[in-house]
Amino acid sequence: MQSGNENEYAFQKYLTLTLFALGGIFVLRLMSLWYNNSELYFDEAQYWFWSQDPAFGYFSKPPVLAWIIAITTEICGSDHSFCVRLSAPVIHTATAAMLFLIAHRLFNAQVAFWAALLYATMPAVSLSSTIISTDIALLFFWSVALYCYVRLIEEHDLKWGLALGIALGLAVNAKYAAVYFLGCALLHAWIEQREMTPPRKRPFWLAMAVAAMMLIPNIIWNLHNSFVTVSHTGENIGWSGVNPNWSGLAEFFGSQFGVFGPILFGMFIATVIRMMRDSISFKHRFLLVFSVPIISVILFQAVISKAYANWAAVTYIAATLLVAEILVNRVPHAWLKTSTALHSMMAGAIAIAVCFAAPGQLVLPNGAQPFARTQGASEIADIVAKELDLKPYDAVLTFDRKLSALLAYNLRDRKELKQAWRSNSPRDHFQLVSAFQDNPQETVLLVARYDQVEGITGKFKQVENLGVRLISAGETGSITLYRLSGIIR
Repeated sequence: MQSGNENEYAFQKYLTLTLFALGGIFVLRLMSLWYNNSELYFDEAQYWFWSQDPAFGYFSKPPVLAWIIAITTEICGSDHSFCVRLSAPVIHTATAAMLFLIAHRLFNAQVAFWAALLYATMPAVSLSSTIISTDIALLFFWSVALYCYVRLIEEHDLKWGLALGIALGLAVNAKYAAVYFLGCALLHAWIEQREMTPPRKRPFWLAMAVAAMMLIPNIIWNLHNSFVTVSHTGENIGWSGVNPNWSGLAEFFGSQFGVFGPILFGMFIATVIRMMRDSISFKHRFLLVFSVPIISVILFQAVISKAYANWAAVTYIAATLLVAEILVNRVPHAWLKTSTALHSMMAGAIAIAVCFAAPGQLVLPNGAQPFARTQGASEIADIVAKELDLKPYDAVLTFDRKLSALLAYNLRDRKELKQAWRSNSPRDHFQLVSAFQDNPQETVLLVARYDQVEGITGKFKQVENLGVRLISAGETGSITLYRLSGIIR
């Protein structure tokens, strides 16, 4: 499917522009990350905790992100937040480069340049480059898989089937949402009814076999842990009723203008509507098949239950390629220039804003602090550390995921065990692998955000309420400390 009407000069020109643009954006984000003043959010702290024990699975996600964090912190030789988050700008830059390669094969180097730039400056990518999340690896391996799929369309070579299988295997081990790829590919073959579509050839099924084999270790891990990841995913989906959640649908749909950008998402919708009634090319149908069904599924999910803004993230790999071609070749360039300028300003604003994310540094006119969700963890840890210095304790005990994650990370240099109270079945990874019940200690410091602690304190002979501690920063508000000893067996 590679375009054959461009000369070597044009390719080298746009390749050089792409390298300079992506390199400049990467350097900006690396500097921003170095000066990033936001503390790890509890999800990020949880991912770091996973990375301390590389495995083939974790309570709520498959393992690739934990492996990536383990690699970056090992390379850095530090568990500093910079090292924990380091892979975000690196991998997003690599994903933008993959979009250049895909777009070049589908269209030409000019479209390839703009596809890479549109992805790199997408609002969601600019924000995601400041944190660590499971989407970064998913998007990269999905883009690699899509490139391999394009090569399979061009030539049904087993090497591209093997490469597709490896990429897709890593993608599904990053996040289960990668299984959408198989559905899109099958739909593609059904719509086209052509022998050239990969699902009609053996290399594609070699790819599926390789991807399935790469998922087996995670399946075995789940089997040994009562399929907790599958259960958690089912709870997240939440298909328990039939009452339409129209407000949830509106919220999710509106959020996509922020994820993709107002002009890009608007252009994507307009393109989909127009192409539904007009005759379109094979390349456009291909990109529509790998984008529209995914966001349609999440829109349905939003109506049935709930959907978070990032759940349709893989939509925007193919959607970026599609919109880039439309903006370059089919509409006035003013749209492209306006969108790029807007997104570039947003990327710069985000890169600068995170450098002023400490309490009191960036306050909106109404008094709100946009980084409140990432504040307060070090203050909580300092309060707990002071109490640990006053009296001897064997462990710090928590019973909610937020405190478990934040204290595991921020007290990582303390010798006391960090344990979680498990009432019945595990409700997070801390309760799964570091439950107090599995290794009971004599004297523990219970740290609680809530008053409902009778189920815990009632299991100890000596209970001393050490009082409430107010937290000046962040959203926690306060914690209560208890000294517990003499477990009742």
